[in-house]
Amino acid sequence: MSTATDSSFPPELSAVDREALAWLTRLSGEPADASARREFADWLQQSPEHRQAYERAEALWHSSALTVALGQYAAIPLPVPVRRFTAGWAAAAGVMLVCGWLAFAAGWIDVLRADFATAAGKQRREILSDGSALILNTDSAVTLDYTDGRRGVILLKGEAYFEVQPDKARPFVVRAAHGTVSVVGTRFNVRDGAATSVDVESGVVVCSAERGESRTVRAGQHSDISAAGVSEPAAGDAEQRFAWLKGRLIFKDKSLADVIAELDRYHPGAIVVADADLGQIRITGNYKLQDTAALVRTLADIAGAKVYGLDGYLTVLKR
Repeated sequence: MSTATDSSFPPELSAVDREALAWLTRLSGEPADASARREFADWLQQSPEHRQAYERAEALWHSSALTVALGQYAAIPLPVPVRRFTAGWAAAAGVMLVCGWLAFAAGWIDVLRADFATAAGKQRREILSDGSALILNTDSAVTLDYTDGRRGVILLKGEAYFEVQPDKARPFVVRAAHGTVSVVGTRFNVRDGAATSVDVESGVVVCSAERGESRTVRAGQHSDISAAGVSEPAAGDAEQRFAWLKGRLIFKDKSLADVIAELDRYHPGAIVVADADLGQIRITGNYKLQDTAALVRTLADIAGAKVYGLDGYLTVLKR
């Protein structure tokens, strides 16, 4: 059987393409019995479109872009034991990725623990019992820790902006993956990732790392909290850091790979840049977040790339 190129895959999955992916999953697992092989042979012979769809499915599965995409999900702690990287699991994972289930598995525990959470591409504003406000960015979750003696929020994942009402008797503490941010009354942003990034819009906060180091971060400054400690506060780019609150993303001489990684946080599926040299193209711009699929196409046009998609759940940029 000849193998189609990646570029032959249609922008959206048709019913026959879904059938082809289902057959690929079934035949890539345990050795198929004679009955299954006969059914598959009959399905292939029903129409030339069936054979072409299966060739596209094979090409997609063997493409480097999908390998990269699945690699991003390989370490997800699934709620039940699974066999990783066998042929059957790999094909099943490909279809699960297309259906969005692996992304769900990655965050379902945080969502269940959360008092407030958002899905990809969504934002949410909440007024807390003391009058403070929080705004959750895309794919984020927090749980509250309020008592008579303290005010606290645990950032389980993602990013949140806080407008804290002054109360010297009860400082406001945000706990994140790499440390804490303590304030009395201020406006600031906290984002978890490889490090916990803190940007202060007004007032003063104290950033503390798990190992005990603390630094004061003032209005207009940025600091990162990591296993190495708390970075020296430096002038932040307020326009860029707080752009998401206005429904925008701002990039200044960023690589396409970095831009797509940021945009991927807001998109309901995975976005992959298939070519390394394509990912190095520099991007500068101020973009609306209203339609992430349209933004992907805009970025592809700028970079001279083509966009291939699977029902919006997997988007591949490739030259």
